[in-house]
Amino acid sequence: MMIPGRRQGKYSNCLFKYHLEEGVLIYRCSSENREIRLKIQFHANAKELERAVKLPHNTPGKAVAYLLEDHKKYFIIKAIVEMEERELMVDKQDGVIGIDINADHIAVSETDRCGNCVLLKTVPMPLRGKKKNQRKHQIRQTAKEVVLECVRSNKPLVMEALDFEKKKSEMRYGNQRHNQMLSEFATKQIQEAIERRCWKEGYGVVQVSPAYTSQIGREKYSRKMGCTVHLAASFVIARRGMGYQN
Repeated sequence: MMIPGRRQGKYSNCLFKYHLEEGVLIYRCSSENREIRLKIQFHANAKELERAVKLPHNTPGKAVAYLLEDHKKYFIIKAIVEMEERELMVDKQDGVIGIDINADHIAVSETDRCGNCVLLKTVPMPLRGKKKNQRKHQIRQTAKEVVLECVRSNKPLVMEALDFEKKKSEMRYGNQRHNQMLSEFATKQIQEAIERRCWKEGYGVVQVSPAYTSQIGREKYSRKMGCTVHLAASFVIARRGMGYQN
């Protein structure tokens, strides 16, 4: 159930009142003419939620919506806020961080201002056999480690502009084991997690064409650089993001 937010009033919502100091969310049950107090703690982007609630009455961005998920034995309450616009680091002059997303890891490369490779790194992402919530947690942790390379180097990130409709089509005709891997892979979730983490850290994301990145990596760079095809593909993606022809 979704409870829409509103920017009029103190608490950013008609039915929910979030008391920041107490960490209490009060639900006004009009049908029973009573209030239900919920001791609650928001984790991800809690500061953004507090910022929205503290905004003055009728200020753009003040509205907070709440999404209630009934899991029978428990409820999950999610707060939805409008994120504040911020300037992102998108300067590619000194190089970029390129990534190649795979089923069990993300291949990472870093280039300098001339498009030369200065770092190759594999970030493990063990998703197979894990439950839905465990996969979500693992994806967030992997995204965090990947984006830390942007923070360390102060360079924007480059990734492929993935075609999810094409991937769905491939799943119709692939074998069962391969389809399971693609499903657990959850490419879109991974991409979105990385984009959110980049935004949080203040770094831009450049998307490039995915055409032939693995083939070029295999034929031109893998043996020469002594690395896997996936690492070579991440290097191709990084160079493509800088405007170099491979």
